[in-house]
Amino acid sequence: MKKIDRRVLRTQESLGNALVDLTLDIGYDAITIKELTQQANIGYATFFRHFKSKDELLMYVLQSVLEELFEVMKPQTTPYNQALAMFEYVQGNSRTYRVFIDLPRDSKLFDTVYDAVANSIHENYVARDESLIPMAIAVNHIVTSISELIRWWIVNDMAISPEKMAIIQSELIIKATELVALDRINE
Repeated sequence: MKKIDRRVLRTQESLGNALVDLTLDIGYDAITIKELTQQANIGYATFFRHFKSKDELLMYVLQSVLEELFEVMKPQTTPYNQALAMFEYVQGNSRTYRVFIDLPRDSKLFDTVYDAVANSIHENYVARDESLIPMAIAVNHIVTSISELIRWWIVNDMAISPEKMAIIQSELIIKATELVALDRINE
């Protein structure tokens, strides 16, 4: 396995933090590479040693938070515990998630999130034999419902506790879908 230089990681993290900060302050489309490098306190040319564009940097930030989120959720065994781990992680990283809730549905970044969550569902579920609902539709329902639940929670300033949100997700989305369309693997 190739070891990544700590300086490279620090630079990428600094650029990612600068992107999040600037996006929340002035909006993603208004950000220039010059502003990013100034905010991150790195040289202009250094940016291009790490990323080709700010879109590539945004994809890097998205993939990083998705990897961290799945690592946090992986050891959890029940839908409630997985949801709780997710909502606690989102709450702890709310600035970054505020950037992602405004992604257009037709963006490559949204597709990346959709595919990652859908793959996770496919790893943990099979279609229920007697169900009239195709697995693809059940998976789409779960992914989009969870995405919209997170969006709603963030837009409403996370006024409901992660514990309560975990109950809502596990009961309203996961258990309801399991009831009519999916069987959990390894149960």
